[in-house]
Amino acid sequence: MYKVADHVTRCIESLQNQDIDKNQYEIICINDGSPDNCQEVVENLQKKYSNIVLINQVNQGVSMARNNGIDIAKAKYILPIDPDDYVVPNSLGRIASLVQTNNYQVFYLGFEIFDANQKSIWKTNYTKQENKTFNGVEGYFEARGFEVKDPDRSWAIVYDRQLLNDYKIDYPKNVPYLEDGLFLAKVFAVATSVGFDNQIFYQRTTRKGSATNSKLFFSEKAINGFILAINDIKNFAANNNLVRTQQQLVNHVVAKFVLLPMSPFINKLDFFGYLKIIRLLKSNGVNKIEADGVRQPYKKLSFSFNFNKVWFFINYIYFIKFSKS
Repeated sequence: MYKVADHVTRCIESLQNQDIDKNQYEIICINDGSPDNCQEVVENLQKKYSNIVLINQVNQGVSMARNNGIDIAKAKYILPIDPDDYVVPNSLGRIASLVQTNNYQVFYLGFEIFDANQKSIWKTNYTKQENKTFNGVEGYFEARGFEVKDPDRSWAIVYDRQLLNDYKIDYPKNVPYLEDGLFLAKVFAVATSVGFDNQIFYQRTTRKGSATNSKLFFSEKAINGFILAINDIKNFAANNNLVRTQQQLVNHVVAKFVLLPMSPFINKLDFFGYLKIIRLLKSNGVNKIEADGVRQPYKKLSFSFNFNKVWFFINYIYFIKFSKS
């Protein structure tokens, strides 16, 4: 929680308005040094509900807040919820039953996005994926596509906590943009059972000032974060005995983190800024993208990047233009 005091009550009350006993689940709230009265709001709710756990910490960012929450979690499964969102009432019982019956390690939940006026603007459609079980690599790509919103989210997904513990999967520190994407890459590289639920559970709100609406992506901090992400996922792969298909997923994610920080400079036709990124990547050992397993559109861009950096700059301009048309 950070500067979301006006939204926290709605979120927690929606999580309390469920069809399973309160002693069967806990709601862990991380107050990440919020300057508003988030702490007071949750403390008042604790007087009403016994299953709320509150952690107050100095500001460390969303990744460390989530890691600290996972560290103290007691349940078999975890489900990240953003504090300015909420969930459908009386739905956790059905979800818990499906996860346990099918022994899913990862379970995608349906979600709906609302604008600032609470008008529905998009919702998931898992009709094709429902009632099927995928391995991690299959599940990763089943949840993606050009029409999909927030493919790199980690909220609205149930995770087996044992999987996270066994592979020491956590959120990366100092990766301010797409930290969820890095977390998901690790999860899906090693998961063996992934499911999808087509019923809407999670209610996503968009608001001015939220992290996904900020200009953080274009900052030097974000670019350095992409470099950290590349090293992080490579180290994860090196420390685990991945089969080829799993390594191919890692290659795909690495390609994405190599290519994405260049887009704002190429979009602005800033060739000198682009060269700065190239030099930064090279100084961190990234002069070539391992294209085995990388899927489109990153595969074509990876070949172009490996062939010639000037040609890549030109090729990426056409890619950005095409993706906006």
